[in-house]
Amino acid sequence: MKVKTEARRQAILDAASALFQEVGFAAASMSELAARVGGSKATLYSYFRSKEELFVAVMAHAAADMKQGSFEALNPDDDVRETLTRLGRIYLRFVLSPWAMAIRRIAVSEAARSDVGRLLYENGPKVGWSKFATYLTALMARGRLRHTDADRAAAHFRGLVEAEHVDLVMLDAKEKPGPTAIDAAADAAVDVFLRAYAAD
Repeated sequence: MKVKTEARRQAILDAASALFQEVGFAAASMSELAARVGGSKATLYSYFRSKEELFVAVMAHAAADMKQGSFEALNPDDDVRETLTRLGRIYLRFVLSPWAMAIRRIAVSEAARSDVGRLLYENGPKVGWSKFATYLTALMARGRLRHTDADRAAAHFRGLVEAEHVDLVMLDAKEKPGPTAIDAAADAAVDVFLRAYAAD
């Protein structure tokens, strides 16, 4: 009996990430992936029950460092502007990365044909932004933001951070901005958000 290992799982994730980016979700086959990592499809399915589950795992693994440095580090006792600025900059740099853009394009193109889009959202953005809404709720309880619907406020923050660049880069309507432009966009988003939600 073969024993599953973390190293083997990581090798599958790395190969799957490259495959998805090269050919997209629909064209990527478990047979091709098995050939790349060596072994059988049965081995792949012993780690991941479906191609959809594998796709979500690839996304979650790649986003782990970003989440730990941003959504997992939210402290309502820290300076609000500094915390929001750090989150905005980290998040925008991540979503504008070539890898994240490729995954988002795949999810959008597959959403009408499979559960990939929903699974990606529920296991990725939904988790992070729910943590952010909880953070906002804590700020409201402390009187540091005005009382309102925290989920809606979280959605507004995300929309503001993404507004300048994300859709245009995803559609190849502009080149990915440099670090200075990314930071400026995130900082501007924080300014607008705090004008709207700062405590009276």
